[in-house]
Amino acid sequence: MESIGRQWYQLYENNPKIQAFAVVKDHEIVWQTENWNLVEDLKGIMKAQETAGSKLTVGGVKYKRISSSKDSYIASADKDGGHLLMAQIDSGVWAIAWAVASAVPELAMVDLTKSAISLRGAI
Repeated sequence: MESIGRQWYQLYENNPKIQAFAVVKDHEIVWQTENWNLVEDLKGIMKAQETAGSKLTVGGVKYKRISSSKDSYIASADKDGGHLLMAQIDSGVWAIAWAVASAVPELAMVDLTKSAISLRGAI
């Protein structure tokens, strides 16, 4: 999964407000940054994306959906909780990222989507 690591470093270099990253395939984490553990919350994250759920909790932080589509999901937390972003890489394969509260979620989503496109066919 070296290609994922390279893509993460490039994503962070382009947008340092994105501070955590994971790749999920068929509802299983195949790669995640050391500063983030989505194992416990993955089922809820994927369900929120699939159903366009208005709320989800990750790591004890409550997020509210800002926007979603069949291939993306953006949710933001109150105060300093940051933003949870999801972009589809391939069918059943997703890039998930966390951006700091000061990030503009829609702009961070553009960067995450570019990373997802770069990873197509690699996972």
